[in-house]
Amino acid sequence: GRNRKSRDRRATTGLSRNRNKAINLKSSSFRGDVSATTRAIPPDAVASWVDPFGVSATQWEQIEGNLFGVSLLPYLFFLYYLAKPEVKMPRKALFGFKFLLVFVFGTIPCAIFAKVQYGDILANVDWLHGPAESLLTVTNLCIVVGMREGLRKARAGGGGGGGGGGGKQKTLNGSSVGAELFGWSALATAGVVGFIAASAGHVDAAVAAMTDTSALSSSPAVHSNLLAEVSGLFSTHPEPPNALSLPTWVIHVSSLIEWLVAMGLIWEYGDAVGNKAYKGLTWGMVPCHASGIAACTFHLFYNAPVLSVVVATQAGLTVVGNTACAVAAYRMAKNAGADVRMPWDDGFPGFFPESDLESDNKSLGGAQDGKIIKSVESVEGAATAGTAARTGGDQQGTKKLLGWEDLASAWSEDSDTQLVVKLFLVSTALSAVLKWGSLTLEFPFQPTVGLAFFIIFAPTGLNALKWAQIGKREREAEAGKGK
Repeated sequence: GRNRKSRDRRATTGLSRNRNKAINLKSSSFRGDVSATTRAIPPDAVASWVDPFGVSATQWEQIEGNLFGVSLLPYLFFLYYLAKPEVKMPRKALFGFKFLLVFVFGTIPCAIFAKVQYGDILANVDWLHGPAESLLTVTNLCIVVGMREGLRKARAGGGGGGGGGGGKQKTLNGSSVGAELFGWSALATAGVVGFIAASAGHVDAAVAAMTDTSALSSSPAVHSNLLAEVSGLFSTHPEPPNALSLPTWVIHVSSLIEWLVAMGLIWEYGDAVGNKAYKGLTWGMVPCHASGIAACTFHLFYNAPVLSVVVATQAGLTVVGNTACAVAAYRMAKNAGADVRMPWDDGFPGFFPESDLESDNKSLGGAQDGKIIKSVESVEGAATAGTAARTGGDQQGTKKLLGWEDLASAWSEDSDTQLVVKLFLVSTALSAVLKWGSLTLEFPFQPTVGLAFFIIFAPTGLNALKWAQIGKREREAEAGKGK
C-alpha cells in the first residue's frame, strides 16, 4: 500500500512538472512567435546572411547609435542661433524645429521597448513605429504652417512675425537652451512611456489573437481590408509580416513631402525679409531630407538586415544635415546683425541674469553694431528676382525642374487646413502605391546595397540640382536688373 501511494504521489508530481513545463514552453514559444511575426525573413535565414562590409549587426547598431547621438549637438547650436530675434524666424516654425526634440527623445523609449519586449528593432514593430514617427510629421507641419504665416506677414510688411514677437524681444541663452532640452525630452519620454504602458497589454492580446490561425481565418477585420485584397489580385509576392501599415507609410511619405515644401517656403522667406542667408538653410536641409529617404528605402526593402548600412547612412546624413543647418543658422544670425557669440563667451550670462536696463542697452548696442542695413527697395528687388527664378521666368525661356517644393507656391492661396488635407491625400495615394505596388516587383525582395544607395542619392542629386538651378536663375535675374 505504501509503495502504491508513493508511486501515485511521484506520478502526480511528474504530471504536475510536465504540465508546468508545457505551459512554460508554450509561453516561451508564444513570445518567440511574437518576435518572429515581426520579421520578413526567418531568423535562421537572417543569421546566414553575410554583411557586404563584414560588419556585424551589433556593430552597425553601435555605429548608428553613436552617430544619432552626435547629431544632437549641432542641432542644439542650430536652435540657439535660429531663435535669435534678429533672425526673424516665424514663431510657429521655430516651435516646429524645437518640437523635433520631442521626436528624438520620444523614439528612444519606443526602441528600447521594442528590443526588450519583442527582441526586434523598432521598424519591425509597427504599432510603436507609427506613433513614434508621427511626432516628426507634427514637427514638419508646424514648420510648414509657421513659414506660410511668416511669409504672408513679411509680404504684407509685418516683418515676418519673428521669434522675438512684438514688444520686448526675448533673447536665448545657455540656461534656456538646457531648460528647453530637458523639458522637451522629459515630456516626450514621459508621454511615450505612458503610451507604451497603457497599450502594451492590449497590443499583446491583439498579437496573441493574430497568432491564433483559427481566429485569424474567421476574423471579419481581415476580410474588411478591401485594398489589401484587391492588391493581392495583382501582386506576385505575399506581403511580409513586418511590412509597414498604410498609416505608418503615410506618416513617412508626408514627412518627406512636408520637408520639401518647408525648404521652398524658407527660400522664399529669405527674399521676403531681405536675408539671403536663409537660402543656406534650405541647402542645409537637403542632407536631412536624404536621411528621410534612407529610412523609407530601408522600409521599402522590408527592413532587410543586409541593409544595416542604410540605417548607418541615415544617421550619418543626419549628422551632416544638422551641422549644415547649424552653420546656416549662424550665418543667418550674423547677416541679420545678431550677437553670434556663444553663452560661454560671456561667462554664461543666462545663469546670472542682468537687469532689464542692461539687457536693453546691450540689445540696442548689438543692433547698432550690426552691419546689415537694407533698404525696402533692395528687399523688394531680391524678392522679385527670386519669384521670377522660381517660376522659370528668364529671358531664354528655358524650363525649370519641377519639385515638391513647388506645392508651396501652387497652393499658396489655400488655407492651412486645406493645405494639410491636400498633403494628406497626396501622401496617402503615394503610400498606397509604395505599400502594395512594391508587391508586384522583384527588387524589394532582393535587397542590394548598390540599389538602395541609388534610391537614396538619385533623388537627392535632383533635389540639389533644382536648388542650384534656382540660385543660378536668381543671380542672373539680379545681374540683368543691375544693368
